Amino acid sequence: MDLFYQREELLEDFGVGVDIGLFSLEKKGSRIEKGKRYGLSLFYKNFSFRLGQNIFDDFSEFVPTLKYQDNYENHSYLLEYTRQNAMFYTYSFCPYDTKMSVDHFSISDYVSFEEKRNLWANISLNSYENGDVETIGQFDWRFYYDWMFKKNFTYDIALEGYYIFNSKKTSCFYSPPFNDATLFRVDPNYRFNRYVSLKGMLGGGYSFESKQFLYKYGLWIYGNPFIDFSYNIGCLQSNSSQQNFNGNGYSYKECKLDLGYRW
Repeated sequence: MDLFYQREELLEDFGVGVDIGLFSLEKKGSRIEKGKRYGLSLFYKNFSFRLGQNIFDDFSEFVPTLKYQDNYENHSYLLEYTRQNAMFYTYSFCPYDTKMSVDHFSISDYVSFEEKRNLWANISLNSYENGDVETIGQFDWRFYYDWMFKKNFTYDIALEGYYIFNSKKTSCFYSPPFNDATLFRVDPNYRFNRYVSLKGMLGGGYSFESKQFLYKYGLWIYGNPFIDFSYNIGCLQSNSSQQNFNGNGYSYKECKLDLGYRW
């Protein structure tokens, strides 16, 4: 279970922010590691710089993060650099045990089109301390939008892709020379009222490298029952993950409860 709090105060060009949180890392229910984090952020125009600390059960680490965010016509792009334990990028306890760090660079662009269509694309570069350089390309293209029943029921049709390259294969964590995942997806949404709405996800595709069919499906309940308060609860089931071990893949389930309050 994760619990995070973030607060920002922004003026015209300058701003400050603080964040604190608790998190846990679990592997098949047999191992749980707990940690906490805190950080201070400074904002100047399009730049933000965060100095943070992740404190685990048996060690702590300093986490710097630098971001640049801007808009150009219908584009909204973000450049980011951070350095922290590689566990957050490999989803493996091996980097946690060896205290392996990674320098993470990424650039992303969100493009808005007419009729509620959009495209998100991201390229990431991870430089690990064991000498592996990992390149990841991702995109999510919502190319069709429509509605029914007085716009209570809406749906998006999308195409998504995930492609990973590693310069060095290691037994510490999954690092294939190449792997891919491309899926066709439908995202329906039905709004009953401000208190309760449903949104779903249903997708299928193929991995050419591992030669397997991929799937993902999920369902969430969300709403704004009070002013400035929101909730979102649901689960996602999928086998279209970067953690495609030995070319065979695996299925995973992710369940989340998000509560938000703005003031």
